[in-house]
Amino acid sequence: MKPRFVDGTLWLDGRPRFLITGEYPYYRDRPGRWAAKLAAVREAGIEVVTCYIPWRHHEIADGDGRRWCFDGDDGDGGSDGGSDGNRDLGRFLDLVAATGLLAVVKPGPFVHAELPYGGLPDRVSPALDPTRPAARSADGRPLPCRQDPLPSAHDPGFLADATDWLRAVGRFLRPFAHPHGPVVAAQIGNEGHYGESALPIDALDYSPPGTAAFARYAPGTDAPAPAPDVSANALRSQVDWGRWSAEALAAGMAAFAEALAPGVPVFTTCAPPARADRVPGREVGRHDAWLARNRIGAAGALPRAYTGWTGDVLRDEEALVHYVLAAKAGPGPNIEENWGLGWADAGCAFPVVPVHHTLLGVACGATGVSVYPACATEGWGRHLAVDRALPTETAGDLAPFEPPYGDAAPILLDARPGPAFAALRVLTHFLAGRQQALALSRPEPGVRWGVHPPYAAIGAWDWARDGDRPVPSADRTLVPFVAHCLRRSLPFRLTELTGRTAPDPAAGPLVAVSGRFMERALQQRLADFVGRGGSLLLVGEPPALDEHLNPCTELADAVRRSGTGVVALDGRPVAAAVEDWLADRPGAVVRARPGPWLDLRRTTEDPGEALVFLFNRSDAPVRARTAYGGHPVTADLVGGGCAVVQVTDGRLGACYVKGRNERTGAQVPVRVQVGGDLLSTDRPCDLSALRAPDGFAVRTSAERGEARVFLPAGP
Repeated sequence: MKPRFVDGTLWLDGRPRFLITGEYPYYRDRPGRWAAKLAAVREAGIEVVTCYIPWRHHEIADGDGRRWCFDGDDGDGGSDGGSDGNRDLGRFLDLVAATGLLAVVKPGPFVHAELPYGGLPDRVSPALDPTRPAARSADGRPLPCRQDPLPSAHDPGFLADATDWLRAVGRFLRPFAHPHGPVVAAQIGNEGHYGESALPIDALDYSPPGTAAFARYAPGTDAPAPAPDVSANALRSQVDWGRWSAEALAAGMAAFAEALAPGVPVFTTCAPPARADRVPGREVGRHDAWLARNRIGAAGALPRAYTGWTGDVLRDEEALVHYVLAAKAGPGPNIEENWGLGWADAGCAFPVVPVHHTLLGVACGATGVSVYPACATEGWGRHLAVDRALPTETAGDLAPFEPPYGDAAPILLDARPGPAFAALRVLTHFLAGRQQALALSRPEPGVRWGVHPPYAAIGAWDWARDGDRPVPSADRTLVPFVAHCLRRSLPFRLTELTGRTAPDPAAGPLVAVSGRFMERALQQRLADFVGRGGSLLLVGEPPALDEHLNPCTELADAVRRSGTGVVALDGRPVAAAVEDWLADRPGAVVRARPGPWLDLRRTTEDPGEALVFLFNRSDAPVRARTAYGGHPVTADLVGGGCAVVQVTDGRLGACYVKGRNERTGAQVPVRVQVGGDLLSTDRPCDLSALRAPDGFAVRTSAERGEARVFLPAGP
């Protein structure tokens, strides 16, 4: 039976599978190290190896032409400066299978991966071939990868080359596809064509092929200009550009997936919203740009995964909000979580940080987790090494190109366990032991936040006219809403206000941003929702115009008749108004939280079953207290620590506790209680405990020696 994705979860052999993955960049290591590293990966509890397949690594110049090399024979005796057979992808995948592991492959075409030119061959660069148009922003600047301009993703010449590459990889991979081989899925692209899922809305593509593609999509409409303009034509142009940006990205990934055709399901990736320091001078509009390009729950699209490159959520509130948004944008696995790249975030060297991130994503709905990278590597050839003569003012920070790659990875260069290895084994013990519960559960339902793509498409340009907004921005609405929900442990989910039918009142309360105008059809759907008893809160002014800026007050009239709540953005803070509104909604979950911890849940159709996630947001130890199904649930948490407690019919079904904070040196003994069940240890440690018919299976990691575990009595 072929693998497939169902609602974001990978199904293998007819059963849902929660993915526990680890990145091993085989192309950065000597083949003689592969077997030992893969054995260490499995010993760490990782079940699926992920790896990029870099185009520039496997394309070999052959006389006046080129050929694909997947067997390790580059034909020139290793003259590329040290590949030493690490192009032998077939041997690597055979070793993956022989070790009892599965594989997810990522052939790009653009992979980034801290490789020169993002893994593309130099020959496709517009800097070397002036006939190739570069991807460009609205002000004419080329989109660079380090110092080199990237080719337009709409250029027929580049698309032909990329398609040839993907077809070659697909032909090679098909014999390795599950169930006959280890490959269970493939990722296409890398957070878009060039990571644009988190770029400003005008960052690309204003190249001639890009604007020509937009003209075919929206005949008679010019590409929007980055200048203040709230005329009907300008707004229409911005809405069309936002819709085209999302649909062109989805169509491009679908075309790449069709070319690859690896015999297993293909998925795409979504980046979190851009951090403020990544888009200097463009801070306003970045959340709207992210919403416009990353359509929430878009029907008919490829399955999606997300990456966790937000910064340290333990120390940065913005990183926390961004991480949660990425995880909640749609069901799918976390495919990249930083466990080993200290130059990207020094905190990743301490397991408490990636563990906190990983479980936060799981609590928000992730259908898989990632250790990126699982192994430290060194010894790649000159074609994968950055030119050290490049000036840093044009190429940027060169630290990501220095060996070893994965300076803080759980598995060291010689395959020995690194400092994070023991903590990782405890975490994977819990995740693997509760595979079925994780695969079948989903985040606790809550208030719906309605994302309106046309508003996002306009708000993404709004940095130039802060005082004259035709629609409220996500910076002032969605971001404070998410931050407040997390502080108060209010469950929520994102949904798009699209489609031809009105939202279902039975699905719970709905918050919708409202501006000066709103499409007549959406006004009618929301008015119908209110008329059928739906609980609606409008954030912003009720609309007085339709999409053509003609008078239309259908929603405003419905709101006035029903007494539906309206939050004016120049009045009360959005967060406080939402909480007051929810308190009056029958059936809404409003959970008081007396301490500095997050309380998130995953539930199933069984009302007696839940996974309760607790995250300590303070530096001090706390006893987190909550309840599920009328049964008290408590867990002692070290500062920055976290826990997962499985509640099964009022008893402790399983738990994971991060009892040690390696960054601060603080630690606490484990103490978890569900109803009358109490589990504790005699010393601080990380712990995984899984109830089985004959008792608990336990794994711990303490600073010195083994912890003694005191388990609940009874079956």
